[in-house]
Amino acid sequence: MDRIPRQHELTSEEISALRSVVAGSFMPSGHINRFQRERLLELGLIYSAMGGLVPTPAGRILARR
Repeated sequence: MDRIPRQHELTSEEISALRSVVAGSFMPSGHINRFQRERLLELGLIYSAMGGLVPTPAGRILARR
């Protein structure tokens, strides 16, 4: 993705899942819905590391808008 998505481009469930990951800075992969996780990964808002999910800088920016 070459730009940070806007909040209106995500569902309310995706925004909520993203905010959960950002709030904890790390979340086990199974704690959010698979479809939301895959979409947030695809958009570059989170990444998978050490069996969990970590927000990217873009994800932190979007979660705070």
